[in-house]
Amino acid sequence: MKIKNILLILIILISNLFSQEKDKITLQLDWFHQFQFAGYYIAKEKGFYSDNNLDVSIKELKNNINLAQNVLDNKNTYSVGKSSLIIDKLNNKDIVLLAAIYQISPMTLVALKKSNIKTISDLKDKKVMLSLDAKEAANIHAMIKSQNIKIEDIDFISPSFKLDSLISGKADAMGCYLSNEPYILKNRNIDFKIFNPSDYGFNFYGGILFTSKNELITNPKRVRDFYNASIKGWNYAFSNIKETATLIYEKYNTQNKTLDSLIYEGQALKKLSQTKENKHIGFIDPEKIDEIKRLYSLLGFSNKINTNFDDFIFNEHKVILNELESNFIKSNNFSLITKTKNRPFSYIIDNKIMGIEADLIKLISKKIDVNYNIIEDPENPRIFDNLKTNSIHLKFNYSVNQVNLRKTIYSKPLLSIPMGIVTSHDKNIITNLSILKGQKLAILKDSDIYKELKSKYNYINFVLVNSKEEAFSLIYKGEIFGFIDNILSLSHQMIKEKLSTVKISGTLPYNLEVRISTNKEDFLLIDVINKVIPLITNEEKEEITKKYQLILFEKINDYSWIYKFILPLLLTITIILLVNNKMRKEIKKRKYAEKALKDFANRDSLTGIYNRAKIDSVIKEEIKNCKSLNQTFSIIFFDIDDFKLVNDDFGHIKGDSVLKNITSLVSINIRETDIIGRWGGEEFIIILPKTTSDKALVFANNLRELICKSDFEINKPLTISIGITQYLENDTKRDLIKRADEAMYDIKKQGKNAAKVL
Repeated sequence: MKIKNILLILIILISNLFSQEKDKITLQLDWFHQFQFAGYYIAKEKGFYSDNNLDVSIKELKNNINLAQNVLDNKNTYSVGKSSLIIDKLNNKDIVLLAAIYQISPMTLVALKKSNIKTISDLKDKKVMLSLDAKEAANIHAMIKSQNIKIEDIDFISPSFKLDSLISGKADAMGCYLSNEPYILKNRNIDFKIFNPSDYGFNFYGGILFTSKNELITNPKRVRDFYNASIKGWNYAFSNIKETATLIYEKYNTQNKTLDSLIYEGQALKKLSQTKENKHIGFIDPEKIDEIKRLYSLLGFSNKINTNFDDFIFNEHKVILNELESNFIKSNNFSLITKTKNRPFSYIIDNKIMGIEADLIKLISKKIDVNYNIIEDPENPRIFDNLKTNSIHLKFNYSVNQVNLRKTIYSKPLLSIPMGIVTSHDKNIITNLSILKGQKLAILKDSDIYKELKSKYNYINFVLVNSKEEAFSLIYKGEIFGFIDNILSLSHQMIKEKLSTVKISGTLPYNLEVRISTNKEDFLLIDVINKVIPLITNEEKEEITKKYQLILFEKINDYSWIYKFILPLLLTITIILLVNNKMRKEIKKRKYAEKALKDFANRDSLTGIYNRAKIDSVIKEEIKNCKSLNQTFSIIFFDIDDFKLVNDDFGHIKGDSVLKNITSLVSINIRETDIIGRWGGEEFIIILPKTTSDKALVFANNLRELICKSDFEINKPLTISIGITQYLENDTKRDLIKRADEAMYDIKKQGKNAAKVL
């Protein structure tokens, strides 16, 4: 083996030693914690980052730091910025934009009406408070300059990051987010005026997630994983605004915002995140970037209009190679070695190699931008031994069982093609192989599924054959019942041979998996191909397979065979689809019924919430999660005070109504992640995942006050006594329930209508 390949293997092996340790990275925000960054909090708290082996620290803004330079200096791995990042790129800073969360920037200017700033022109000689990147943001700058005001005529002051600076008069105007400061000013009954760049025709991106080009090159998988987890977090945040706002309120509320203001902020920002074309969240349009770039040039920020922006926007569908893989691809030539007697996968027409293999290798080469040759596999393999070539050979593999793992390495599956069974035309449709007891079925001797079929259906006589031609010959002679192979090969063989006395009688719950293999020392090629595979879309796969489903290879003068074969084949496939569809519907009905029955068994018959047995199992599951994930949770155990008097004074029907109304009230005021159940009688339990007892106490007191103020139509207020406890290491379910129960009864003894942590 070459020395360089040995070194490459050693590097990979050493890096794999640490593959289980989570990557520690930092995300620098461009403001203080608020809903503006909700997707990142959700990705962290819901475990989306952790699922991708990432340990992310989220840092809020401190001082007036240069966000782009901090990322380039590796002080932060990722950051959030504004459109001024385009200026950094024009100044040759190697940054990469990952996502623009806000399609229209929320950044505006706000001034109090008492300042008499009625137009942009009135900002002349006024004190305007903006952070460095906001001052350079294209939309703010363009709005000012479009009104014939020189930047030099405005007194830009360093930000205090406090609205009080505007209210007290230390600043005449300040940069703000549409979703934040206007809400606060309205609540304080302070009149103000907003100067929104979009009203002046400047609609640019906001909340831009970015990293360095070095990070993308050296850690391409980490970039993709961080991007995917972040976008997943944003989708969840905007779909669950109240839950997300509550999380921020409880855990990321350094500005002491109210829950209502955070919910308002989320609703406002959600509108700004949506594209007109219904593109995915975070979408960046290169044309819009070019528009902003040209505007910066017109504004005099840079004259480097020809700066290369090709690698400025992260493409989630582009294969990202690390330096090792990139050098490997650039320094080698590649040849596909193919057996051309394997229609529709590989065959020759007019001296040209065609088929699924040729189309797949063409698709792969486009995605990684490499050239390749296709060489027909010679019948005598020794020919290659004497052929001097610098090319790395690769082959398509249809059976991992036939691979010599000491010498060969193979990729993940590129395609999965259903297996089917072909029989003579007089046989019935086959929906399950179990009906073929005692029958003979042919299967290719190198088929991956042979051993599994032999083990599962030991009452079927499987006949190993060397080729499709041999199998079809045995069907003609009546020596076997049918032949199992992938449906593409079966249909092609039938059409090629103009076979009108056979048909595809059914499909099997197995697939032929198409992979690529090469010499083990060239493992980096497989690493690269494995990166390509997830980026091959279903549409691209379907385009290739559909091309070869019903193809005629030769000129035909007698078309009668088409009616004899094609129509019965289509009829058979239609019947199979109808039968499968009916079976799927029945299975779906059964699953629905099973789910409904299971759900019914877990529900309290009166209130409809979880019953004691289900709450038992949920607590056990939470304990299990805490032990494995090093988390915690809390439970709230509450009892309706003097509920017996309700039944005595108003009757049990009214008492039941009160129980249902309290259940409904609590259910709509807990988080989506929280779980409520009826423990028995008028006792209830609420399970709060990832919540400490301190936070549970705040929630419990809010809940207690809510119930006190609610009208249950019994002419008197209701109160509850609450016991709270938090999971501690080595706690059992019994320990938790006992502590919460004791805390609740302590409250009962002390006068009721209170909450206690134990």
